[in-house]
Formats: sequence, C-alpha cells, structure tokens
Amino acid sequence: MTSEKYTSIQALHAMEMRIQRDLSFTATCKNTNKEKVFDFSKKKYARKNSEIMEVFVWAIYKLRHKSGNTTKVAYYEKCNSFFEFLEQHSIYKPESLETATFSRYIEWLKRHPRMSYATAASVYRSLRTIFDQMGNHPKINKKIRPPRNAFPKSTSLQKVDVGYDDKEFKQILKSVIQSLRDSKKRLETEYNPKYLGLEAPLEGVATLYAATGKYVTWATHEHRVWFFENAMKCQELNTYSEIEKIPKGHVFWYSIIRDYPHPKYKNIRQFYEYIGAGPNYKPKYIDKPSPARYRSPWKKWDYVVWYWENKMGAHNYTERELKEKFPEFRNAMKEHWTSAKKAMEQLNVWRWISSYDLTPYYLMLIIRTGLNPSTVQRLNVDCIQKDPVNAELKYINWTKYRSNKKDRTISEEKAKNDTWAISIIERVIKITAKIRPEGMKELWISDANNQKIPKPFTAGYFESGVRKLFEKYPVLYSDSGEKIKVYAKNIRPTIAWNEYLRTEDLHYLQTLLGHSNVSTTSDYLRRLDDPVFRVRRSIHSDAMFFGLDQGNHQEINKKTGDNARVIAKDEDNGIYNGLLNHCRDPKNSPVQGQNTGELCSVTTDVCLGCQNLIITPVDIMKHFCYIYFHDFLLTINEISVEEYDKAISYKKHFWSRYILPKYPDTILESLMAEAKSSPIPIWDPKCYEDTK
Repeated sequence: MTSEKYTSIQALHAMEMRIQRDLSFTATCKNTNKEKVFDFSKKKYARKNSEIMEVFVWAIYKLRHKSGNTTKVAYYEKCNSFFEFLEQHSIYKPESLETATFSRYIEWLKRHPRMSYATAASVYRSLRTIFDQMGNHPKINKKIRPPRNAFPKSTSLQKVDVGYDDKEFKQILKSVIQSLRDSKKRLETEYNPKYLGLEAPLEGVATLYAATGKYVTWATHEHRVWFFENAMKCQELNTYSEIEKIPKGHVFWYSIIRDYPHPKYKNIRQFYEYIGAGPNYKPKYIDKPSPARYRSPWKKWDYVVWYWENKMGAHNYTERELKEKFPEFRNAMKEHWTSAKKAMEQLNVWRWISSYDLTPYYLMLIIRTGLNPSTVQRLNVDCIQKDPVNAELKYINWTKYRSNKKDRTISEEKAKNDTWAISIIERVIKITAKIRPEGMKELWISDANNQKIPKPFTAGYFESGVRKLFEKYPVLYSDSGEKIKVYAKNIRPTIAWNEYLRTEDLHYLQTLLGHSNVSTTSDYLRRLDDPVFRVRRSIHSDAMFFGLDQGNHQEINKKTGDNARVIAKDEDNGIYNGLLNHCRDPKNSPVQGQNTGELCSVTTDVCLGCQNLIITPVDIMKHFCYIYFHDFLLTINEISVEEYDKAISYKKHFWSRYILPKYPDTILESLMAEAKSSPIPIWDPKCYEDTK
C-alpha cells in the first residue's frame, strides 16, 4: 500500500519538474496568506540562460515557506544583475557554477557603474540565500559556498531612517490627532434627526404661487410690508405715479393689483387698511433684511435637512440612485449647493470607508504601541483578548512575521482616553462593522474602491492614506521650515529614541520593540546618528571616578557654570560628555574596529570593559532621577510591580554595589536632593503626560 507520505513526495517532485520547465510558480505568502504568480519566463535572460534560470527558480520554490511574497518579489527584481554577469562571462551551464564564480560576481558588483557600494551589497545579500540553495540542485552536484561578509561596513553606508526630532514628532502627533477628530466626527457620530415627522421649516421662504408653481418673493405678504416700511418709509402713497418713482415701486404696485392678488386686499388702499398703516403704525422690519430671504426652499439649509430626513430616510445615495429616486433633490443640490456630494458632506453622513478615513487610527496605534507598521497592518478583529485573571486588563495579540514571533501581547488596562491602543482598535472594529462581510477578519478594510465592495487594505492603501493626511496637515522640519514627507516606518525609531532617553534601559526597549536580539535594538539607536552613544550607564574596575570628595564635586560645578546637570564637555579636565555617561577620549577608543582620530561609535555593552569610561556626579544624579521617576510611576499605578522591577532592579543593584560606595555620603545626599528638587526633564514627574 502506498503511503500518503510517499504520494506527497511524488507530487512535490512532479511540481518541481513542472516549475523548472515553465519557470513559473504560484506562492502563498506566509505573512498575508495571499497568492501571487511569479513568472520568470518573461525575464530577458530566461531563454538564453534557461538552464541556470531553472536552477534559480527551483531554489526560490524550495525556500517558498521561509519567506513572504515581498521577499520573492525582491528575488525577481534583483536577479537581473546576476544573469547579466553570467552573460558577460559566458556562463550558461549549472555545472560551471562554483564558489569562485560568486567571488567574481561580487567583484563585478563592486565595479558596477550604476550601483553604489551599499546598493551592490544589498543585491548580493538578497540573493545569497538562493545561491546557497542552488548548491543542492542535482545539476550542480557540488557544495558551493557563496562568500559571506563580502561587503564590509556596507550597512553603515546605507541611508538610514533617522526618525524625527522632538518638535517634528510633536507636529506629527498634532496632525494625527486633528485628523482623528475629523474622522471621529464623520464616522463615529450618530446622526440625531431634527425635523423627522415635523412640518417643513418654511419660515423665511417666499410664497409658493399656485398658478405658476414657483416661489415668488413679491407674492409674499411680509415682503410687501418690508418694502412699505423700508422703501416707502411707511408713507401711504395712493397713486401709481407716486409709487413708481421709488425703485421697484412699480413691481410692488402691480404685485398687489394684478400679478399676485391677495385674498384680503385687492388694491393699495385695502393693503394699507389690512396692515393698519397710519399714525399709530408700528414697524416690524425697519433696517432689517426682507423676511422672504429665500426665493426657493432649497436655498434654506433647514429645509434640505427636513427633506433628507422625511423624504429620503436620512441615507447617503450615489449620483445614480439620486437620479433614479430623487431627481428633484439632485437637481436642487446641483443648483444651490454645488452638488449632492457636497450636501452629503455637509450633512456629515458617509457611505464608504476609505484608507484616508482610517489612516489617523492606524498612525495613532503605531504611536501608542511602538509596533512595526507591518505588524499593525496585519492586526485582525480578534486581536483584543481579556486577561483570564484580571477582568480590568485587556491584551492586544499580535504577530511579528519577519521574526516569526507569535502570540506576543501588549497589555493595557481600561482605556483612559480614546487614543489608547485598545480603544483605537475597538473604534476601528465598530466603524468597519457596518461594511464588514461575514468571515472577514482583517482589521483594516475599505469599500471606497471602484467595485464599492469591502476589501482588506493593501500596502498601497496605507501609504496613500498617510500621504493624504500630511498633505492636509503638513509637518515642517524644525531647522529649515520646509515640508517633511512623513513615513509611518520612521515613527518607530523615533519612539525607540524617546523611550530610551526616558529609561536608559536597552533590555526594556528590546521588549518594547519585540526584538529577539539586543543588537537589533542597539541598531535602532545607532541609526539616530549619535557618535558617542552608550548603551547604558555602566562600570568597570579601572574606570575614572570624579567627585570623590566634596571639594572635587564643587570644582566640577564651578567648571560647568554651577550646573553639574548640563556638563557638555570639559576637555581641559579630560571629560567628554556622551549621551549616558562620560568618556575620557572618544577619539582614541581601545575598542576593536574603531579608528584613531574618529569618534567612537560602539553601541553595545563593550563600554563595560572600556578604559575610557568615566563616572561623574552628573551620571549619579541622573541615576537617582531615573529611580525616583519610576517610583513615581509605580505610586500612580502607571506601571505594575513587575514592570517596575524590570526597569530598575538590575540598574539599582549594580550601582548600589559597585558605584555608589565609592562616593562619600555627603556627595550622595546632595545629589539625591538635587534629583528630587530639580530632576532632568526626561525623568521629571511634572513633565509626564498624565500630570500636565
């Protein structure tokens, strides 16, 4: 009996043979579960170098479960240079591929006239995984080892995402909040009818003249009274010759006796008697606009609302639907209010949800959580879960696909305001519930497309929404004042920088960003281009300690303008201020890989063993600020005991054991008092968001 296992192997082998023949396959993305066809037969070199192309496509297919479709697209686009190299060197047989071939390819890339060093490195790194897999193909039949680290320091030459400075980030936040308010007003406000079931609000509308079916100002009795008071100055003029001398007097005369007869009076004398003209007459409209302000009820917005509520069911309609069902409304809106679409916008009703509508929710979620945009984009409607132990706590379940981390969570208590992460997700779920088909789990969906059917957002939807948002609410560079092109991906490194300044805890930041390797987290901070950056305040047995007695402490204060908290640098005393601690000589680093004369750029715990490390009273005072700030957060229940211990336990233990005992109690007491009375802004409770 043939087992199912061997049947599957046979089918897989047949599939691989077909793919090598057709140079085409369909892959299901491991991240989005969407299918995409990759057809390499259309490539320029597919026919002339078909044998090696077969092996190349086979290798991609073999690795199909280890990458998403975006990565496969990169393989498709970047392989052109490899086959261009093969043609120039007349390499057409898989058997000709050896390790040396790839070394020659590397040198060829480095000399490529249209590629920078960093771009060439990116191309090679993208394809090297495929090259490794190609060595397993039967036609090659030998182990090929494409060189590693072929482009030294290429990543440091790439253009990096530097994030935004404090002023720019505040502008971004302000723009997102303003756009969020706009979307909330339109999408989350329940409409309350004003005139449903009531008589039409026709006050101020001219009288409908039955004979013509038109609204006529001069057929309106109150308009005639207004003319009598303002144009005729309440004078009882009885002859046509007297009245026609007044501008529009002849229209007034004939409106009464001929054009628009009134049931209570037929001539001018009867009109005077009807309104009570004479010495005791009391005017109503002197120096006021005519009471017949609208020559059509459609010019009165209240009537438009009344008609929409009572005749149209208070719904939004397309142009086609209006043309078929409510042509009178459509024509009137076009005549008096530009278009029916503009009227619907003023009524604050919506029919479709676009990417622009949900973009502020998307950006606010990134700001609140610090997650990758791609992770936020893949959230689904089931991502919020309740804690089985604490009913007051909810979790956001998310998956970071590129690092294969699943079931990671962000906890949050009941939302304090409607911009907290869980509230944002709940609001998006509620908004999209009106258009969500049964079974559609994606959080971000839109029906503002050509088919007017609900579809999950693609990457282009998010990019378009972000672009439109900041076109409406632009952000300017803090230095030049020029307009910034804001990208969602740059928000995350900005948050990483701010959070690190607040905590000085790389391991906390690693957890926040969801990195499996602390070096990845360190790279986030390196990309913000601080040349003397230190991972965290650290200690070494041979490090220099300043301020070991009260006199020395005062001397340092004197050298820095009586402000030990803002030491910039004191080169005369051999002190250079790094971000988190001080360095004796950052341009003469003993760390391997650093060049003499250049500022040290290490971003790992190597500072622990560096002989240039210096501890000053400034660093000690900052340490106390950090501890007191977290004491404050714990007191107001902003963080849990577990979070508190994670943030300070290691730091507090290390400093208490190795650093603080080296200083006299008098100095420590002085620094502790200063940390409480004048904490640096990063760790000042008064500057904290919830205490403003």
